[in-house]
Amino acid sequence: MRRLAGEALALSAPFLVLAAVWEAVALAGVFPAKLFPPLETVLVTFVRLVFNGIIWANTEGTLLRLVLGFLLAAIVGVALGILMGRFRVMEDVFLPAVSFAYPIPGLAYAPLFVLWFGLGNTPAILLVGAASSFIIILNTWKGVKAVKPVWLRAAEVMGAGERQMFWKVIMPAALPYILTGLRLGLAQAWRILVAVEMLMAVDRGLGWMIFGARQFLETDVMLSGIAVIGLMGVLLEKQVFERLERYTVVRWGMLTA
Repeated sequence: MRRLAGEALALSAPFLVLAAVWEAVALAGVFPAKLFPPLETVLVTFVRLVFNGIIWANTEGTLLRLVLGFLLAAIVGVALGILMGRFRVMEDVFLPAVSFAYPIPGLAYAPLFVLWFGLGNTPAILLVGAASSFIIILNTWKGVKAVKPVWLRAAEVMGAGERQMFWKVIMPAALPYILTGLRLGLAQAWRILVAVEMLMAVDRGLGWMIFGARQFLETDVMLSGIAVIGLMGVLLEKQVFERLERYTVVRWGMLTA
């Protein structure tokens, strides 16, 4: 219990400091209350949005697009990155294209996706998947290329076949890079999705709610949506990536918890 309390305090300390600074600026009247509301106003608005179902409906729409888009990026990114790392011809073919496309902001592709796929969920999901896949491809490729040759030679000497070498040597060694790529890809998916929900004219979503509130200067609604995005990001990090790391690379002694 003492350890859990310490972890909770360490986790909440930065947020408490930020909340104190925010409240001090709001009470000092540096900005109009409509543009910089105190935290109690934001909290009341958040509770109201929760109980009238607006937060739940918009969160459901955003989560659907995020999960589908990120799964698409993860499957394509990891598979292509592994192929590029294992086969020189795949690296020669795809690495220049990925290196060219990676620095381009995801929103730059939005008009093309609208022309190709129209408006709604389909182009939003595809754009999220495309924009977040490049960092996953590059990190997976680097992870496979970083496998020490001595490990591969040792596996060959011990009679490991191609399948055994892949699952017992290459994947465990490359997994820290792959997990880093997935983390960065998820962050990229969040960033692009919030803007895409407005551009693609979807019927609901946290980004749609935030941009809609901006038109009416409802800063408290905007902050409520931003808070939900942050909470969802923390939950995904703690419940997905940290657990996956704990049961794989930490358990294998490749990382420390």
